[in-house]
Amino acid sequence: MPAVKLSQTEMQYITILQGIVNVTIKDCIVDEEDNKVIFVVSGGQAGLAIGKRGMNINKLKEMIAKDVEIIEHSSDPAKFIRNCFLPIIIREVIFLDRRNGKAATVEVDNKDKGRAIGRSGKNINKVKSLVLRQFDIVDVMIKQ
Repeated sequence: MPAVKLSQTEMQYITILQGIVNVTIKDCIVDEEDNKVIFVVSGGQAGLAIGKRGMNINKLKEMIAKDVEIIEHSSDPAKFIRNCFLPIIIREVIFLDRRNGKAATVEVDNKDKGRAIGRSGKNINKVKSLVLRQFDIVDVMIKQ
């Protein structure tokens, strides 16, 4: 697993979330364009981080004035990719070795392709950056 470098702002958001709920945070990305903070928490801790009826997340949203997304980490890259796309159901994740590194191809239902990619590619780009930071997988593609 590559070493994740966090900015001072990202570390501040991690500290704020840990002050609300005791979870292990593996990564944090601030998306200024979407006014969102994405946290990657240890496996099995997403529910705890979100809280009953979203209480913890709502409290954090008020404190930082940004949307918040919680993604559960997994040491299995295929499971982590599935977690990144939730609530979209992934049929299959296939890994390929390329000259520039490892890549992943994700198969979803035709009806979910648009949601998986997102407006202007924002969802797939989020997944690509998280997977690169966590596993050194250089590309994630939606199977055509």
